[in-house]
Amino acid sequence: MKRALNETRWFFDNYLNEYLKESIMYSIKEIDSKNDKYSIDMYWDGDESIGGIGGYNMPKNPIQNPFKSGIKRSIYRPLQYAAAEIDIRDIRYGARHVIQYAGMHLEAVVRYFLATNQIFGKIRQSNSTLGKAFNQLKSKGLIEAEYIVPFQQFIKLFNMAKHEINMDEERERLFSYVDALILYYLARILGVYLLNKMDEDEFNSNYEISIEM
Repeated sequence: MKRALNETRWFFDNYLNEYLKESIMYSIKEIDSKNDKYSIDMYWDGDESIGGIGGYNMPKNPIQNPFKSGIKRSIYRPLQYAAAEIDIRDIRYGARHVIQYAGMHLEAVVRYFLATNQIFGKIRQSNSTLGKAFNQLKSKGLIEAEYIVPFQQFIKLFNMAKHEINMDEERERLFSYVDALILYYLARILGVYLLNKMDEDEFNSNYEISIEM
């Protein structure tokens, strides 16, 4: 965990359950032990345990696109790209991209949640940033208190992934792959939490993916 940012370590210590922690620690050992291709099936088992649709049941190759259009494309396509960075390319070199894609997933979920609850109009919500959209959730009392700090800290790290470069001379890069493994899980947890609040069956169960080329 020493390679992770302080904020990311906090998520690992205080927010992930023991199974997800074990899945991450197994994956770290596997990645560190391989110079080239690694196998992190247990990480995807952890992803599946979160529920809903995730990298575990989507094609890791983005050419295989299960969602050609509509809200599911907006919500889940970023997770497919994140999964490709984690499993097909090499998360050691794409950690920042994983965090960006995970944030794009959560951004799409929050926008859809607000639109569904008619907090603001379709045009306005479609252009809102994750931070602004979350502030709407919070101001309208649509998010339980226990989720506020995790959302806020994730948004901070997501914005760093989008806009900042490494300024610490003691670190090789701003984000390590350990940060990416943890923050992907966090985005999935927060996304499933909001999707489950919408009481829509298509989002509330482990979805059977059919692949279209």
